[in-house]
Amino acid sequence: MSLRRKSCNACFKGRRKCNLAYPICGTCQKTKKTCQYAYPPSSPPRSDSHSTASDSSIAQLAIHDDALESLMSVINDPTMGYLATGDISDLFEPSAQFPDPGSASSLVIPEPPPSLLESIGRFVGSLGEVQPIQGSTQSWQWVIGELKHFLPELAQQGHTIFIHRELYRNSMPQAIRTALGISSMSCMLSDANRDMLFRIIDAEVLELLRPRSPTTLLDDLASLQALVIYQTIRFFHGDITQRMMAEQQQDMLMTSALKLVVRLQSESPKETRDTWIIAESIRRTAIIVYMLYGVNSIFRDGVCIGLHTLVKLPLSTTLTDWDSTGDQSTGSGSTITYENFLARWLVSTPRSLDRFEKLLRVPCQGLDSVNAYTNSVVAV
Repeated sequence: MSLRRKSCNACFKGRRKCNLAYPICGTCQKTKKTCQYAYPPSSPPRSDSHSTASDSSIAQLAIHDDALESLMSVINDPTMGYLATGDISDLFEPSAQFPDPGSASSLVIPEPPPSLLESIGRFVGSLGEVQPIQGSTQSWQWVIGELKHFLPELAQQGHTIFIHRELYRNSMPQAIRTALGISSMSCMLSDANRDMLFRIIDAEVLELLRPRSPTTLLDDLASLQALVIYQTIRFFHGDITQRMMAEQQQDMLMTSALKLVVRLQSESPKETRDTWIIAESIRRTAIIVYMLYGVNSIFRDGVCIGLHTLVKLPLSTTLTDWDSTGDQSTGSGSTITYENFLARWLVSTPRSLDRFEKLLRVPCQGLDSVNAYTNSVVAV
């Protein structure tokens, strides 16, 4: 199915003809349904210099295959040191052609950036109410539910699927200590404390994004994980202003995630249970960063931003060692790309999946397929 459909979501689901009226089509106006477009119809051209460009005139940005190869060669090179701030951005160049939406290269970023009014329009419904980030299918509803579950899980248990229970056993950086408290506060969100919560988040995010002197791998991981927590709160519990602030910091978080993965490869510490936990936490956190922003961009624009990079991110070949206790397993230093992980799953023997494995598969394979896979374990 092409992502460039013109009908609104309600007409598309109900297989009704849509007259494409904007912001509310005729059918939704009659049936009093919420009218949302995956791609809102372009406004009529205006004579002034600020006229809105049509879909056909909007330049598209994509990641070249050779750029991805360069990225992965950097990640896989054990002699590689730190990346300068601009190194990763140099890997991304304008694409000459619009990629096939059905392929893995369907990552596209509209250019020029949408105006403030256009951005706000995608967040609000026909009556101006703020629209929560929600899935249009059962699979996406499940994925969004998992992302939202990080907050209460972290508040109640002190760990989640990308923050290992033993990660900060010996040392807990300031960034993650603060994030744990804010995560707990978000679980008790009310009109009375909402303003204070987001003022605290704004201050913490600015502090974490401030240039710092050389830090340890664990400190940088804690900072990135704290940012993931704050952006999750902003996306799922914030107002329009909070969501837009989270979007504006998208490039910084994605770049920080990639630099952390590269730094992990360059340092190549001796493989022990503790170093494996740090390494796997870094890999999982990087994937969650791209998933979080990808889900938001799918909700807004129907396109998964960062998909082309997400599928090249590394995963441990021993994911099940995450729940091992003590020195039961030291883990394996070998990794596999996300896309190869999915390809192997299609031909693997059915088995029970943990939450992270399921989160990796559902966005690409669908909830029904993944459930059928795990349910077949009993039959086998």
